[in-house]
Amino acid sequence: MKVNRLCFILPADFNEIAPLDYPPVEKPVKKEGKKHPYRNCGAHFVGFIRDSLRRFYGSRCLLHCANPRRQQSSVFHELEGVQMSEKVGGDNPRIFSYAELYIGSKGFCQDEILGSGGFGRVYKAVLPSDGTVVAVKCLAEKGERFEKTFAAELVAVAHLRHRNLVRLRGWCVHEDQLLLVYDYMPNRSLDRVLFRRPENTGAPPLNWDRRRKIVRGLAAALFYLHEQLETQIIHRDVKTSNVMLDSQYNARLGDFGLARWLEHELEYQIRTPATKRHQFRLVDTTRIGGTIGYLPPESFQKRSVATTKSDVFSFGIVVLEVVSGRRAVDLTFPDEQIILLDWIRRLSDEDKLLQAGDSRLVDGSYKLADMEQFLHIGLLCTLHNPLLRPNMKWVVEVLSGNISGKLPTLPSFESHPLYISLSSSSNTSGSKSTASSRLSTATATTSSVNITVSFASSDYATATDETIYETAEFGVNGSSLSTSSSRRPTNFFMVDTPREIPFKELIVATDNFAESRRVAELDFGTAYQGFLDNRHHILVKRLGMTKCPALRTRFSSELQNLARLRHRNLVQLRGWCTEQGEMLVVYDYSANQLLSHLLFHYNNITGSSILQWRHRYNIIKSLASAILYLHEEWDEQVIHRNITSSAIILDPDMNPRLSSFALAEFLTRNDHGHHAATNKNKSVRGIFGYMSPEYIESGEATPMADVYSFGVVVLEVVSGYMAADFRQPEVLLVKRVHNFEARKRPFEELVDTRLKEEYNTEEVLRLTKLGIACTRSDPKLRPTIRQIVSILDGNDKSFIEEWQRKEGSEEWKERNACSLSLVRRIHALGLH
Repeated sequence: MKVNRLCFILPADFNEIAPLDYPPVEKPVKKEGKKHPYRNCGAHFVGFIRDSLRRFYGSRCLLHCANPRRQQSSVFHELEGVQMSEKVGGDNPRIFSYAELYIGSKGFCQDEILGSGGFGRVYKAVLPSDGTVVAVKCLAEKGERFEKTFAAELVAVAHLRHRNLVRLRGWCVHEDQLLLVYDYMPNRSLDRVLFRRPENTGAPPLNWDRRRKIVRGLAAALFYLHEQLETQIIHRDVKTSNVMLDSQYNARLGDFGLARWLEHELEYQIRTPATKRHQFRLVDTTRIGGTIGYLPPESFQKRSVATTKSDVFSFGIVVLEVVSGRRAVDLTFPDEQIILLDWIRRLSDEDKLLQAGDSRLVDGSYKLADMEQFLHIGLLCTLHNPLLRPNMKWVVEVLSGNISGKLPTLPSFESHPLYISLSSSSNTSGSKSTASSRLSTATATTSSVNITVSFASSDYATATDETIYETAEFGVNGSSLSTSSSRRPTNFFMVDTPREIPFKELIVATDNFAESRRVAELDFGTAYQGFLDNRHHILVKRLGMTKCPALRTRFSSELQNLARLRHRNLVQLRGWCTEQGEMLVVYDYSANQLLSHLLFHYNNITGSSILQWRHRYNIIKSLASAILYLHEEWDEQVIHRNITSSAIILDPDMNPRLSSFALAEFLTRNDHGHHAATNKNKSVRGIFGYMSPEYIESGEATPMADVYSFGVVVLEVVSGYMAADFRQPEVLLVKRVHNFEARKRPFEELVDTRLKEEYNTEEVLRLTKLGIACTRSDPKLRPTIRQIVSILDGNDKSFIEEWQRKEGSEEWKERNACSLSLVRRIHALGLH
């Protein structure tokens, strides 16, 4: 391997780990207070490296980095000359003018209507500025309650970033009109495609592969809302008409007008240390909302509270609809088949479950086992007792094939109360034709048929005729609707998105970057904490070497990348500043310290504590969840390329947030679902010790390169050793573990001795095996990140024999030749 340039990146906590023996350079004491005693170790180190490299290689490959003068320009330009403000946040929702939406929809022409409902109408519009096709949702009703619905949907969707959610582009408040602007979905909604009849449209029915993909996508969207955000979101109106389909028939869940939030509060179970329990502070979730046929039975209970199991029930109904090709409530069928759930439950009791399958599907176009599995899952999700329903994470795992074995047995539904019982006040109950002729729509008012929602408990309310449909449509209990049309200013609804923050505000927030506000040393800079506007607790990352082209590129990349992502285990960007020649990145502050601080803190400073095992296991599980989101659940596939222990920030509850997105690469999905690199530059960038062998050789960013880096972090967490430590006889941790495995030593001997055997043995074995599997030299032998998540949930059967195949010493050395060669060269410089 030919080394053209060699870049040393000190660990973020370099000063705390092992200060060099050089005395600190004396400098005049500034007003802020006393400087860190080893703050200038880096300068000595850089000087020593420069001199050593000059002797070793000559001066042909050396770059001199000096502290630049403060730049006076307040405008930051990238290397291409593009202003930062023009590139960051371009995907964030914005305020649209009424004029551009009016022009784009041809004056809200009837011909441009895509759909309508209780909320109002949705129009197709072509933005005159750039020709982008969008969908404009116009709320029909006025008044305070509908403004709250509008605000709820706006706030709920504005920050969501998932490939199976409809993306909000912006909003408009014009006089008394409220409008939301979404991505346009060419294939409209699932109900239009699923329930269309060939005899009416001439179009073929939705094939089985697309149905299966739609169900999986919807499950992933709900899992994201329920468990992968800072605040848990309950949709409360999951139904086929709210599942939109893009050009490739990928499911995208929309319509968040009834959404409610539950804020996560994490608490650990004492009796099972590695298990994380979620507790929630309830928000306004007691009002009935949703659509009949999809509402869970408990929704009609007095003082009922919406939970994630409410969405699970609605999801189960959608699954049954997708498999059967029939609506949840269809008055064109005989009485015993009008309510889809009750009909399929009877078929299950009679061992005729497959008879519920859509007869329009061509024989041989699907596997009977697949169809039966989907029906089984649908019935499990719609069990009467919400406590017996699975959560969406389990559903996602089953649909992904990561949970082997038989599904839980279905109960006998004879003891279950009917979801909806039908009674007739005339002689029409047995007549399919009479019922369909007298009830053309589900919202019709009629005296011939009463639909009553009845439950076994007297705590449940009942409703008949139009009352139930009004409740379902508008989310109110028959109360009169306010028709107030008071006007609001156009800036009444505000969405907090990443923005450019004035330098003077950050000066105030950090007390002029006072030493007392310093939190940690990060890559190429220092982190400070403070309060923005006396409200938001922020972390300000202040980068040095502001004229270094490579660092400016990293600064630009990190801002652009982070502004587009949203996950509870990813650091959240609040803004940036480039005034006065500075490069400042502002995050929401929830950090306690870096994972590397706690793992490699050898100074025994008073007050420091060993990271307990239950926290270590939770950190790895949460990190895997974040990487799964990056690899599979966002619009594009994101390869992080810098997953290290110093890139993981821990909040006071030891919940991790992955940061350092400066090197991330985004791979776009093409029409066939494959990924194409947006950046053709294949230079190797990363932290030595975490980079996979194939990435060092080729420079090509792949998901398996991230899996390798994740595996290194797993081994660090288990052992307490650094990924690369030149003070140790065996520099590379992966080499040390490989030798350990070759000698067939017990895995328990790898565990951090500072834990003093206070750990869960089963979890230690699981993590050690996982770390070894993820760091196999051959990327084909590594598990995918989705398989990793399943393994961490306790599905150890996923450890297939191929991942546990041991690598021979010669094979390992051959694949890791570049890393071993670099270690020898650095040793030749006399570094220890």
